[in-house]
Amino acid sequence: MKTIKILAACSIFLFAFSACDLTDLNENPNNPTADVDYNMNDAQLAAALRKGIAMEGDDEQRVKSLMLDFYAQVADGGNWNLKNYFMNDDWNNRMYKRVQSNIAGLNIVIRDLTEKGDEYKHSIAVAKIWRIFTAASGFDYFGPIPLPKYTEVEANPPYMTVKDAYAEFFRELDEAVSMLDQSSGNNIFADAASDIVFKNSVEKWRKFANSLRLRYAMRLSEVDPATCASEAAKALASGVMEEKADAAKLPPKANGDWGADYNYTMFQITWGGPLLMTSSFEKLVTNIGGVDFPTNIVNKRKGLTDAPTPLSGVHPEKVDPRATIMFDPAYESGDWKGMPYGLSSTVYGTEEYKTVLYAEFGYIIRDGAPYKSRPYDVFLYEEVCFLKAEAMLRGFVGGDAKSEYEKGVRASFETWGAQGIDDYLASTAKNNAGTSANYDDIAGDGNTQLEKIITQKYLAAFPDVSFESWNDKRRLNLPRLDVAIHRDEAQYNLSNTDIKDPKNFIKRIQYPQAEIANNTAEYNKGVELLGGKDVVSTPIWWDKNANYCTSSK
Repeated sequence: MKTIKILAACSIFLFAFSACDLTDLNENPNNPTADVDYNMNDAQLAAALRKGIAMEGDDEQRVKSLMLDFYAQVADGGNWNLKNYFMNDDWNNRMYKRVQSNIAGLNIVIRDLTEKGDEYKHSIAVAKIWRIFTAASGFDYFGPIPLPKYTEVEANPPYMTVKDAYAEFFRELDEAVSMLDQSSGNNIFADAASDIVFKNSVEKWRKFANSLRLRYAMRLSEVDPATCASEAAKALASGVMEEKADAAKLPPKANGDWGADYNYTMFQITWGGPLLMTSSFEKLVTNIGGVDFPTNIVNKRKGLTDAPTPLSGVHPEKVDPRATIMFDPAYESGDWKGMPYGLSSTVYGTEEYKTVLYAEFGYIIRDGAPYKSRPYDVFLYEEVCFLKAEAMLRGFVGGDAKSEYEKGVRASFETWGAQGIDDYLASTAKNNAGTSANYDDIAGDGNTQLEKIITQKYLAAFPDVSFESWNDKRRLNLPRLDVAIHRDEAQYNLSNTDIKDPKNFIKRIQYPQAEIANNTAEYNKGVELLGGKDVVSTPIWWDKNANYCTSSK
């Protein structure tokens, strides 16, 4: 187990600090060495910031594009059985190691800077914020996992319950915001360019921390409403993102390393594997807003090497105006339609299910060229608006839910360069799930105000923040999504295709086999803390199998 832990911890140093010596596997990775500068004023910290989520080449494709995007049904990325809820142990292990190694590295930074004194308060605060951001992604992905302390070195940190982890998240965010509120003798980074998220803006880091608190507070809406309400109120009182300029984004790498391009551009254009619209996504954007489908759109990827494929006659009559910016007509047929979700690997890609016959990502081509420099969305202002709208609608905090809902939709339209927002928000035209954009229109199945908020949150998150879309699906069974046509038969009753049954959708990711083999005792404790079998159908603590979907189709 010791070798595994050290190898995992070394990965962050190879990227961020170049401090590990793989020839000495007995060296404690949690003990700072004299030849490394851990003062967080080094441009290499940008690599540690990138480690908070899977956004680099191999990991980004496997964890994000071929797992999270599948589970949120925001995209279909090829003939992989992950969409049928089978697991790939190597990919599970990548995410597990990514989380644990980044926490270990940030723990070293926090300990070292704490010893140096109060002049590094702002730097410590940012390390704590990113540590919580990283840890939350791991707990929401697997369920109970270790959360190594930064106050002491632990040889083999124990698994922690998701409930206790969330309590720790709120406690550490308290500490971080308090530190940011105090003066500091140094900037967060010596060079603002090293801060690839907020360019040394203490105020933006503060808003980001409070916005994370609001996100995590709402995660507890079904399991602990009292804590949800108190933490949401605390986040709003302290100050969350207030405008689009507050959003957290990460630029692609600029040094030519693997994964330097915006990865979706690399996947679809460099590798030639289309990223397709799903049938669920098509249903959510069809007819909502009552806007005519634009007939002048083409397949721009085809146009990079040949005449662009024009739109065929296969498309909805009305469509959300953002959707035709997000997705182009099919590469070969020009049809604008979604791939049925969860086809078996023997059917996918054959006959009528060929990938070139379905709408594919279009926004990754800009001004006639691949949009390689597009920044990654990490946390958008739009999401804050929808979080506030849900909290207000459900009585967790006071305020005008409709106003926040409409602010979120307006911000998303601006992000995507879509037109006609006033008419869209006034329209009672319903999508194929029964949901309209008009907040006051609640007639018909699938058209509650909560369904509106989460549907718009889902569309605004496309595609980079799909992890949050999957979290909402597990927490609320919203938005309305298709049940996968084929699922792992060992865990799912394939005769049950009820979209209102939350148990028909994947609940978590299994632990990697390395933990079972090399950390057996702690793994067994982790499964016990999970409260069920180590399978993808076992819900984690905050997922109570709630259903708020009222759609009848």
